Amino acid sequence: MKRSLRVKKEIKERLKEGPLLLDGAMGTMLQSYGLSSGTCPEEWNLSHPQVIKEIHRLYLQAGADIILTNTFGASRIKLNNFKLGDYINKINEAAVKLGREAIQEEKLRKKKIFLAASLGPTGKILEPYGNLKRQEVYDNYREQVFILHQEKIDLLILETFYDLEEIKLALKAAKESSDLMVIASMTFNQDLKTIYGITPERAVKELEKEGADGVGANCGVGPEILYPVLEIMKKFSNLYLMVEPNAGIPEIIQEKIVYPTSPETMALYAEKFIQLGVKLIGGCCGTTPLHIKAISDKIKK
Repeated sequence: MKRSLRVKKEIKERLKEGPLLLDGAMGTMLQSYGLSSGTCPEEWNLSHPQVIKEIHRLYLQAGADIILTNTFGASRIKLNNFKLGDYINKINEAAVKLGREAIQEEKLRKKKIFLAASLGPTGKILEPYGNLKRQEVYDNYREQVFILHQEKIDLLILETFYDLEEIKLALKAAKESSDLMVIASMTFNQDLKTIYGITPERAVKELEKEGADGVGANCGVGPEILYPVLEIMKKFSNLYLMVEPNAGIPEIIQEKIVYPTSPETMALYAEKFIQLGVKLIGGCCGTTPLHIKAISDKIKK
């Protein structure tokens, strides 16, 4: 059996046993290590590898079953914003290598830890409203997925998308250029829609039709908003459900960005998500190893 199919089977077997815990925010942690505004976070895979590995290690020690590579913005379109498009192979390859090394150094775990690749939106507006062409989007994700697949990533997580057409193109590229498990996640606001007006019902129905292995919601304004979103998703889909809430809406206190949702509150919501039937739980902006540890302590009882 091919490695990717074997790993997909392993993940599904683990999900039968119970929910799997993902890690928390990468960007928030990188900022705490000195990443400045306007700097490419994914370039740190090359210039600050020990920092990336340390962040992975902290999440693993907090109890994460799945850690995500620092590749959210490592597609050619995103890297071109920093004139780093030609480094796409090196940046993605380094990301997988650092994740693997962190997992291999976590020796005390009895159960396998999985390495997922994070893929985010291009940040550009798709035609006909913008200049970004559909073929360009498809090629953009196909290239990144091909590199990640070659590096033997375990699964793909498309996250923080708000344009349904863009995530469908990313999903199509992922499914046509790999046989990996793919989870597709979108970002919803307080009105329970994306900024493009996409409802959770429409999102899960169309993503399921496009072949997603799992669907979910991430980022947003906190777990209390994503809970009703996941309730709707549960009603209209039998796929694996994933949630990665922000730690609330950030506030500036004494010139520092502070996320108000405590680890304890995130853990309480994690329990509610599990009772709802959510199988993959992690955190987005503002979540730290402390949040993941609190969730781990709560759900692994």
